[in-house]
Amino acid sequence: MELSLSKQEQRIVELAERTGTDVLAKHAAAADHGEFPARSIAELGPTGLLGVKIPTEFGGLAGSNVAAVHAIRALARNCPSTAVTVAVTNMVADMILRFGNAEQHARFLPKLCSGTWLAGSFALSEPAAGSDAASLRTRAEKVDGGYRLNGEKLWITSGDVAGVILVMAKTDPAAGARGISTFLVEPSMPGFSVGRHEEKMGLLGSSTVSLAFSDVFVPDANRLGAEGIGFEVAMVALDGGRCGIGAQAVGMGEAALNVIAQAVEARKKGDRTLGTDQGAQFRVADVATRLDAAWLLVLRAASLRDAGKKMTKEAAMAKVFATEAGNFAAQQAVALSQGAALDRHSPAARLLRDVRVSRIYEGTSEIQRLVIARHLAASVS
Repeated sequence: MELSLSKQEQRIVELAERTGTDVLAKHAAAADHGEFPARSIAELGPTGLLGVKIPTEFGGLAGSNVAAVHAIRALARNCPSTAVTVAVTNMVADMILRFGNAEQHARFLPKLCSGTWLAGSFALSEPAAGSDAASLRTRAEKVDGGYRLNGEKLWITSGDVAGVILVMAKTDPAAGARGISTFLVEPSMPGFSVGRHEEKMGLLGSSTVSLAFSDVFVPDANRLGAEGIGFEVAMVALDGGRCGIGAQAVGMGEAALNVIAQAVEARKKGDRTLGTDQGAQFRVADVATRLDAAWLLVLRAASLRDAGKKMTKEAAMAKVFATEAGNFAAQQAVALSQGAALDRHSPAARLLRDVRVSRIYEGTSEIQRLVIARHLAASVS
């Protein structure tokens, strides 16, 4: 794995770091009060960060997977709600680029990358299909000129503000995972509706909703890829998405480490004995070491993806380790901030609430461990 960055990758990293501090940080408090980060998205559009891996002809940065995780990490340090919105939009754009045709590229990618649309959305989870993607019940029935889509999706990031939604549905219920197809659903399509807005404990600026499809007519031109490859689309998306979530968690963990450093410094000034206490020093060392190890796992997975190699196991390792490292960092930030962390909008409290869901979405920590174990078993059988 090459740890040095190309000149292009370095430019993207610097752009993301600058945008994070100059744009996202100033709106982070509003996001923590539940405001969708539309202002940040509007400013991100011209930068190309909404489509890091998308060719420049469509408004992206033509960057690598390594550049993409660096960008998400930098944005997450400043506003996790905006970072997750941006990460999902990048994932949707990446899947359209990878599996779509030229007409779909021209129709959808410029609007996603420019911020003309506030977000892209990825709709896989259902009431009875969370970790088991193959058990989807949403159905797409073939009709003249397209499909009739019926079903429900839950926990969909940006589902109420997205310009396009990648929807996984069964086109052949008898075929199991091989009977799933992917559709590019536009919110203007009759029969599409947004349901419950989830009242989450964290990532309050990121919109999370349920979606319903009642005889939604989706034209053939809006099917992404061939019939029956929807499960493949979902798994490819999740492999990349898990790298992104690992990067988000590392970014939040680094923000928590900064809170810890400030808390320890404040304790030094108030009580030198406490401030230099070995217990506090050990916590700082443990947080920093776990975050560095997590980041190396994220970089390994992203590097393998750039090389065109299979990286499902490595992406799972990166996600489970990075998200648990990020959670550990936030817990230590709360502990060392003491009374200050009781303010729900304090940096420590916000990070603790925001980072928790990283261990759940796009595959829980338990699912990641199953993925890792199965790959290891397959390699020795």
